[in-house]
Amino acid sequence: PYWTVYQQGNKNLGLLAARHGAASLPAVQYAFDTYSPQLVLVEREPGAPFLPCTEGEDGYTAALASRRQVPLVRAAISLEQQWKFAQKDGFSSADSQMLWIIRDGYGRARETDRPFPAAEAIASYAKRDHHPDWGKLFTEKRLNAYFKKHYKQNFAETDFIRLYQDLMNLYPEKEVTQTPFYRLNAATALARSQFMLQNIAAALNRYDVVFAEMGAGHYLDLVPALQEMLGTPQVIDGKKLPAQTLWKDCNWDNLKEKVLVKK
Repeated sequence: PYWTVYQQGNKNLGLLAARHGAASLPAVQYAFDTYSPQLVLVEREPGAPFLPCTEGEDGYTAALASRRQVPLVRAAISLEQQWKFAQKDGFSSADSQMLWIIRDGYGRARETDRPFPAAEAIASYAKRDHHPDWGKLFTEKRLNAYFKKHYKQNFAETDFIRLYQDLMNLYPEKEVTQTPFYRLNAATALARSQFMLQNIAAALNRYDVVFAEMGAGHYLDLVPALQEMLGTPQVIDGKKLPAQTLWKDCNWDNLKEKVLVKK
């Protein structure tokens, strides 16, 4: 993870370019302890569950916001809106489902060596992300056939860390750019980053000290606009931050959420 601080006049934006997962939690703790934000923004869709606060930076941000009575804004466009973008660009329900399943497989592979069978992948997607109006949920047979056709490997034998890194490479191989994941992710990424930027601007118009967390990919999308708005930031490698004491029994029981930008 990388920690960046933008300052202009009395406005301060602390931005975490996160590696999604527990590795980014110390940077979140640092942000709250050092800058005492008045508002926090997280990369999480409206209505979607946060990751457990001991495992994901969005959940830990929500927990600290709850503990310190700091309002929180979900600065990601809704899953419904993302599906509308996908439909508009000609993608299928299967394309959309597999994008989320590959992301899930990557996140799990970083945390555990346990296998990720098709049945578990479908159940996880159905619990977190699926809506019946968006198309029929994968069966194991359909998932395996779809994955073999588009990703040229068996789902059950896939190294999801390697696959995800190949799909998210800034300079991908030609065959990667032809996969539904790569094309769909690129099609929706701009809209997602624009919505995050709109929320950052709205937050800074109302508050002096703002903390925002997002994946590194979104941060790279936003750098030109943020520098034009706020100048060159101070950038700190998250691994070089001082040691942090984390809240191990974290929860977000008293979380207060706000909506700044309607989409």
